[in-house]
Amino acid sequence: LGEGDAINVNEKYDFLQEIYDESWALIIGIDHYHNVPTLNYAVADAEEVRDLLIDQFGFKENNVKLMLNEEATKDNILKGFRDVLTNAKENDRVLVFYAGHGETYPLPSGGDMGYLIPVDGNPDELYLSSIPMNDLNDIATMSYAKHILYLVDACYGGLAAMNTRSLKTNTPNYLDKDIKENARPIITAGGKDEQVLEKDDWQHSAFTKNILSGLEEKKADSDEDGFITGSELGLYLQRRVSIDTDNFQTPQVKRLTTHGGEIIFHAKVESKKQSKDEPDRLERFEELLDRLNQQSQNKQVP
Repeated sequence: LGEGDAINVNEKYDFLQEIYDESWALIIGIDHYHNVPTLNYAVADAEEVRDLLIDQFGFKENNVKLMLNEEATKDNILKGFRDVLTNAKENDRVLVFYAGHGETYPLPSGGDMGYLIPVDGNPDELYLSSIPMNDLNDIATMSYAKHILYLVDACYGGLAAMNTRSLKTNTPNYLDKDIKENARPIITAGGKDEQVLEKDDWQHSAFTKNILSGLEEKKADSDEDGFITGSELGLYLQRRVSIDTDNFQTPQVKRLTTHGGEIIFHAKVESKKQSKDEPDRLERFEELLDRLNQQSQNKQVP
């Protein structure tokens, strides 16, 4: 995808500026490690997620950082987290995708600590060489971004987070609340003592395979309202990955903070010929924006 093509694609998503000023992403994929077994499709998974965000969801190419294999050292990953999350402003969304190894370390006092293993990470020296999952929590807390979604294609335990309790999509005006409130969800490929499953038939991991089908093919849009929320994506991944792996792994969906908002993906039909219900979706979207604008004006009235 050339720069000119990316600009043309992004022009389709001018309406997103009513929800987000900018969209940012850090995409990490590691196949070839120094000290742990090789993976087969982490790099391919990362590249396809990057392309999906740019081609279909309005992320500008210059706002998407792709970090693969040797580039994905501990220092570079931490710098990437810092850059993308500090660049994001209060009306922006951020997506962080990691495909690689994760590890769980049992704590002497009880409980566990989860780690992401960078390309130069050493399982025998996790504390020194790898990235504790609580760092993601700290970084997300420090960021001004409205909505941050972590998609972690690795299995581990020990994340200090809360189970989700999302609004049902039949709640009146639920999307108003989702858009206005901050959100810090994390979806991981599995829990402690589980392993990420890759298959040659898929050319992907089970987790990323279903991220792609859930977003690209709009299968995660459970209520078919034209919007995919982070919770809808999480529920879709839990169901589909469990089925595809015969319950070998089950994605975990949690929130890093008490914020009740949702990251939003607009499930716009991309074919030249719009589906019959696409005008209805756009009409609902315009009604939503009108309500938000009216609410904002009302707050400004003395």
